[in-house]
Amino acid sequence: MEKLDAGQKHLLKLVDREKDGDGWAKVSSLVMPLLETNMPPELIEIAKDNSGAGRARLTQQGRGIVDAMAWMS
Repeated sequence: MEKLDAGQKHLLKLVDREKDGDGWAKVSSLVMPLLETNMPPELIEIAKDNSGAGRARLTQQGRGIVDAMAWMS
């Protein structure tokens, strides 16, 4: 796996910040293509609906990275 760029880190933090009690964050149809094309599947789980929007949640590895980033900033 390659290093994450600033945009990928931002998307991980955004999903973490907007998550509900089950860990899912609502994702608009504008942001969904960014998640699908730019995020490693090891870090984020995506559920897309018919409108192009959907939801996303961090995997266990994604959660670990977000937790580690809190110590680095």
